[in-house]
This record gives sequence, structure tokens and C-alpha cells, in this order.
Amino acid sequence: MKLRDIKVSKQNARTILNEEPEEIQNLSESIKSTRLIVRISLRNNKGVYEVVAGQRRLKALKMAFGEDYDLPESDYVVLDVNDDDAYMISLMENIHRKEFSPMDLNKAYLYLNKEGHKDKDIAKILGVTPHRLKRLASLSIDSNKIPEEAKAELSKPVDESKFNDLHWAKIAEKTDDPDIIKDTVDFILEHETPARDVPDILKSIEKNYKQENIDPDAVGSSSSRNIDDEPVNTVPTADSPIEYTHKGELVLEKHGDVETLKVLGKDEDQEVPMEHYLEYLRHPEKFKCYVSFKLKVKPVE
Repeated sequence: MKLRDIKVSKQNARTILNEEPEEIQNLSESIKSTRLIVRISLRNNKGVYEVVAGQRRLKALKMAFGEDYDLPESDYVVLDVNDDDAYMISLMENIHRKEFSPMDLNKAYLYLNKEGHKDKDIAKILGVTPHRLKRLASLSIDSNKIPEEAKAELSKPVDESKFNDLHWAKIAEKTDDPDIIKDTVDFILEHETPARDVPDILKSIEKNYKQENIDPDAVGSSSSRNIDDEPVNTVPTADSPIEYTHKGELVLEKHGDVETLKVLGKDEDQEVPMEHYLEYLRHPEKFKCYVSFKLKVKPVE
């Protein structure tokens, strides 16, 4: 059969094939010189041949010989398996080869749980701690709460993503507010914030929301200023953007419950109101912003 007629099974345990191009290239070169050593496992699903195990090999074969290559019968085997069996074969082939994404691990948990496996046994099969298994299981329960940007990161292996199941666990245990969740996720993705800092970020964002709701009439109509001016404690509107022209490093300082953002790198440190910064993260189009910075938490003596 021709390679272009072979499809990847929806029962594949790995949703996204996270392989570096060099890895597939190396496998492709190996196949060219020694041919295929391990056969591709297929199944006939209503007349369509699907890969049950061997997605990487199929990709490497296409790279080596093209879509129209006729795969010899010696290079594949057709299995008579149902959806559950196909998924289990894929899971067992992939689970210890390369780290799964949190979403793939969640899918594996749900499957194994449905098959009657106990959590302690599932943790061993997936190679995770029982504590992490609970976090992974919650991803499907919380699916409607997780922003799409976070789901995209959760579909990548942890070492390749900016947001993982530990980030989500720390958010979920503190708030159900969709706006706060969205702002927190945006902040994490923008600054590649480690999970340990999530509680502090949440606290700052929640505090800002409370301050904004104290007096809605306090939002001024003329909040445009240069960063050299005195801080203005109003949130910018679309008609009056704030223009930041200073380049430097933005540092978050904590004085008890009070948090201050400062731009460092000039003769004098300059403060940036927290509400302006958070509004910038939510609606950057409101700002004409030339600030170059990284956010750091700076201990205060």
C-alpha cells in the first residue's frame, strides 16, 4: 500500500508528535541505509488503514521515499484490534520513550481508570507520582475553565511549554473567576513565570480587581502621561493611552502587602502603577509602549 493512504489513528496515545526535525531526519537516513527494522502496526478501520504503533516511522518513511512509496508487506502488520486495544498498544509503545504532555497523560489516566485500574497502579504505569496523578485527572474536570492558550501549552511536554499542570493546580485552588484566570494565564505565558510564583501573581491581580471595583467613577478621562511624570493611579482608556518611553528592567518590589513596580536602568528608579501594568497585559493595544523589560521579584531589605 502507498504511504499516502495510511492515516494516523485517532486512538494514538500521543496527540502531538513532539519530535525535533533532526530526530525524524536521522531515523529517515537510518531507514534508507538499513531499511525498516521494526514493522509498523496498522489496523483496518472501516476500509482505512491507520497507524496503531509507528507514527514516527511513517513520518520518516515519507521523508525518505515520498508519499507515493509502496510500503512492502514485510514492513507492516495489520492487527485486528478495537479502539481500546489500539489505544493501549499506542500507550505502551510511547509512554517510556519520550515525556507525554499533561493533556495526553490526562487522556491516558481516563482510559486506564475506565478499564478499572486503581490510581496507584495508573501512577506506576504512567511514571508519575500519585500527587501529580490527581493534578492530571483534574484537567478534564476543569476543562471548561482552562483558557485555550493554556490548553495549547498543556498539550506540549512540560519541558517544552510555558504552562503545565502544576501552574493550573495553583490557579484552580485559589479562584474560579474567569477574568482573573485569564489575566493570570496571560501573565504566566508573557513572562514564563515558574509555578512557585503563581500565588503571588494571583494575589496581585485579585488585589487590582478589588481596587478597580471600589470606585468606578475614579477612572480619569485624561490619564496619558510620560513615565517621567508622577504616577497616576487611573486605568488608561482606549481614548487616552499611556506612553512609556523609558527602557530598562521592570522590578516588582514587595513591602508587606504593598507591591510597587519600578523601572530600573536610569539615573533614578521610576515607579509604574500596578494597575497600568496589568491593564497593559490585558489590553496592550491601549498603550503606545516602548518599555523593554523583564519582570523580577526583588526582595526588599
